Amino acid sequence: MSEKGLFLQFILETNHKETQPGQEIYIVGEKEELGDWKPEKAIKLNCVKHPKWESEPIPFKKNYDKVEYKYIIMPYNNDKKILWEEFSDGKNREIYLSNKTEGYYFVNDGEFKNKSTQKIISLDEKYNGEKDDNNINNKKIDDFYEDLKDLGNSLEEIKIQDTNKIGLQNIGSTCYMNATLQCFIHISKFISFFKKLNANTLSNDSLSISFKNLIDHLWNEDLSPKQLENNYYIPTDFRKKIANKSPLFQNDEANDAKDLVNFIIMTLHEELNKANNNIINSNFNFQNGMIDQTNQKLVFQTFINEFRKNNQSIISDLFYAMNLSVTQCNICKKKLYNYQIYYFLVFPLEEVRKFKYQKNMNNFQFFNNMNNLPNEVSIYDCFDYEQKINYMIGQNKMYCNYCKFNNDCIMSTTLVTGPDVLILLLNRGKGIQFNVKINFVEYLNLEKYIEIKNTGFNYELLGVITHIGESGQGGHFIAYCRDPFTGSWSKFNDAIVTEVKSFQNEILNFANPYLLFYQKLKT
Repeated sequence: MSEKGLFLQFILETNHKETQPGQEIYIVGEKEELGDWKPEKAIKLNCVKHPKWESEPIPFKKNYDKVEYKYIIMPYNNDKKILWEEFSDGKNREIYLSNKTEGYYFVNDGEFKNKSTQKIISLDEKYNGEKDDNNINNKKIDDFYEDLKDLGNSLEEIKIQDTNKIGLQNIGSTCYMNATLQCFIHISKFISFFKKLNANTLSNDSLSISFKNLIDHLWNEDLSPKQLENNYYIPTDFRKKIANKSPLFQNDEANDAKDLVNFIIMTLHEELNKANNNIINSNFNFQNGMIDQTNQKLVFQTFINEFRKNNQSIISDLFYAMNLSVTQCNICKKKLYNYQIYYFLVFPLEEVRKFKYQKNMNNFQFFNNMNNLPNEVSIYDCFDYEQKINYMIGQNKMYCNYCKFNNDCIMSTTLVTGPDVLILLLNRGKGIQFNVKINFVEYLNLEKYIEIKNTGFNYELLGVITHIGESGQGGHFIAYCRDPFTGSWSKFNDAIVTEVKSFQNEILNFANPYLLFYQKLKT
């Protein structure tokens, strides 16, 4: 980024009598950057959580001593007048910029028609917890731009590019929900299924009907994006449904996107499963005399028959796949085969990092160099870690059904098949969110890792959820999604949607992913 300057993000509170969700509030002032007092050139604010409104970061290239401005509320229709702020002293709001260095500042203006509580804080103060307004950290310009990127903004986004994609408004710490929904509703087979689904077959309290309503509002019958007046949709019904169905989502606090991914998959499968006996997470145990678990072919066929009988939904078709865990006793040498269903894979990046470098060192070298290990792994390092051999020894010994004793064992896991939609969770752990860099790819080849090759092993990236903050329960979630019909990429930051001009620079080289969505390519 070569452009420098002073950026101000204005924050305003209103009350429920003055504004309603869906209304439009603008900021307008005496300078060119704020529209020269012309309402038609005013800067629109976003309703991040009613009654709180925020502007996008506004660049001020001139070093003004003082800038006067007001907020205005636009009417619902042309029959009413614009509502301007009015103050008892007859003066406007004002902000002094001559003492501000280049950087990013938040201007919290308090309430509509009340200018007495204005507070200005720098980016450092907001995100490092500093409270002293007079102690603004003059950070390096390069560091400032790194922080600006971490907030989910770019200079291109500040200018707001036109796009035909539709965002989802934040309705109270719901960035995790919006980012997750965008990834699901950019899966082509998922869209087609819900567009064709007969709503009369669904109960009104089902999550499935909320998904259908969402997709019907965002996609036309020809599967092109719809055009909405405000270019965003308010997912109120979906928010209510998940709150009604799970205590995890009942409060207004931030939640983790991975928990919602898990909840969506399990709930939709339960609602849409055509099988009589629904088993959501098929993990069959054949060790209790049902079959000989050392007979791999028999275990496999029994598992497949049971799974197909009990799981018949669009969810099991798209997201479910099979893996195999093999455990061998070091005493009797018998191998036990256990087939399971997975619908996303979890990669602990810190453990992957250690595993990657330990392979090339002896234990003495590894433990003496742990603090100097490179903090970088590839997506293929993650799959190597997933299929590593685990030694179950010492306190981790396993009970052998044949020896009738706890013995040393070795265990390995293989992906037997890959799902149509592969979801990968990149778990960094609390407090190490950005310590481990993950090099991911647009096209993923899993031939080395999938056992049954004719089921397909080549994947294309369709969605990325990034997270800003130290844990999944806080911070901010943003999604990058590929249009399933045009192949173009867009960035979804709640209601704000911007075009991704360079996939390599803006996603592969920049995005720090938390969840990756891949779709199997047709053979």
